[in-house]
Amino acid sequence: MRSIRRIFSVGTAALVLGAGLVAGSSGTAQAAASDCTGGANGFTDIPDSLSGRGVAGAGAVVLEFPTNVPYAIASYAMQTGTVGGRQMGWGVLTTSSSTWGPGAVGRVWMDVTNDGKNSWIQCGPFDARGGARITTAAYPTSSSASRAFRVCAQVVSPSPITGITCTPWW
Repeated sequence: MRSIRRIFSVGTAALVLGAGLVAGSSGTAQAAASDCTGGANGFTDIPDSLSGRGVAGAGAVVLEFPTNVPYAIASYAMQTGTVGGRQMGWGVLTTSSSTWGPGAVGRVWMDVTNDGKNSWIQCGPFDARGGARITTAAYPTSSSASRAFRVCAQVVSPSPITGITCTPWW
């Protein structure tokens, strides 16, 4: 059983790492949650419990630890729904409580572009520990081809770090 878990985690790590390389410059170093909370840059704060319709896919991030608690597993997704009477999109991250490794932190953020993916603003990262659900702030959707969203996630700990993985642009 342990070897099946190891094969799964190595395969998942390779997938996550590959997706992170494709994601390119979507790293979290240049942005902060304050870039989109409290109404900043056209975003709207929403409760972490808000659920909507899943769009643009979803994914999972797995971090293997060398200790007796071997994994930190987080799932992420992009959702849309009505917020304050407007159609909006947001990101959500859910962390596992039963497998959460020591010191691990799950991160989620949403990238929004209004110029056809030439540039974007990053909303987040927002951090969560094991057994938590957290959302990004929400941003209005549009029928314009120049506006697009994607949700990205990562798990970090004092030692290991996963690659960044993102949904496709929607």
